[in-house]
Amino acid sequence: MWRITHSRNVHDRGSRIAIDVGPVRAQPAGVGLYVALLARELMRAASLPLGLIGVRPEARALGELDPDLPRRPFSTPSYHSWMQLRAEADAHSLDARLIHFTNAAAPLTGRIPYVLTVHDLSLARMPRTHPAARWGIIPVNLAAVARARTVIVPSHWTARELEHIGVAGRRIVVIAHAPALGAVAVNGSIVERLHLQPQRYILYFGTLEPRKNIARLVGAFERVNIDKPWLRLVLAGAPGWRFSGIEKRIAASPARERIVMPGYVDDADLATLIAGSGAVAYVSLYEGFGMPVLDAMAVGAAVVTSRTTAMPEAAGGAALLVDPTDEADIARGLAEAIERRAELVALGHERASARAWADVAAEHTEVYRYALRALAAA
Repeated sequence: MWRITHSRNVHDRGSRIAIDVGPVRAQPAGVGLYVALLARELMRAASLPLGLIGVRPEARALGELDPDLPRRPFSTPSYHSWMQLRAEADAHSLDARLIHFTNAAAPLTGRIPYVLTVHDLSLARMPRTHPAARWGIIPVNLAAVARARTVIVPSHWTARELEHIGVAGRRIVVIAHAPALGAVAVNGSIVERLHLQPQRYILYFGTLEPRKNIARLVGAFERVNIDKPWLRLVLAGAPGWRFSGIEKRIAASPARERIVMPGYVDDADLATLIAGSGAVAYVSLYEGFGMPVLDAMAVGAAVVTSRTTAMPEAAGGAALLVDPTDEADIARGLAEAIERRAELVALGHERASARAWADVAAEHTEVYRYALRALAAA
């Protein structure tokens, strides 16, 4: 893996970079949130000419960007059809010399050089945690990695995963995420609406799907709830793939009356829920980074997360780590986090304040410059 060194080359001022914002939807989360935050900070820095490709009409977060920023709309039924049929032509129409494809896919026959972000290898490494319809894009992802000038990853864990499948370390650069929720104002109304009491609930936030390990989290909550019957579990997020199985597990739970499911909540309500929680639990089975861990710390929560994949990197020593496959260990972590809340909140604040999205954007810019210099020298 190569290290980022900050530099400036006046000759790259005229080289437009096309940013793939196709993953940004109406309610961006995960990859879409990364792309939206990155695009915002790249525009603010204005250190290289930029253009946006794959702009969806519902992507409100992109509407806040400079209206004069060159952009091309998303123009096909799906992200992957747009990627193969329109993405490069859209970039070419912006006179882009380099493209940043942001979600592990690129045109199979494209001619414009590109850098590529790979968030994780869960589809290849844990295919059964994804719909079978997605399995067919694994060869597309591998082809995109093979042709990329540089592969950007959010963690050393993901870098090692790529090296495990044969990607040379010199082609990989690690650019860690930053918190997304640090500056969001907190208000107390959602806590009242959900009939919760401050610090008397455990919160999970994110998509409700099997990879996020919701069923085991419910089982762990049931164990903790025996000694703490006043405790509630809040599962905040939109239903995802195989949500019906999660619903059935909750319906069968002896603690079902103490499990609250508000659905998707906006940033202000989410920040309020985080700040008021006794603990935030993010015990996913596989993550390439785990941005919710940092978000919870930034807002002011005691965090319990998995000791596997990239989540210890995101935690940075400021969270309690548990075995995500062991309900008893998850329950131990939840109970301990509630008891050590003040200590863990302080550690989390320190961890989350160490990095901002301006830092993330600056490091991406150095990757773009590196690629442009290599193209100029070729």
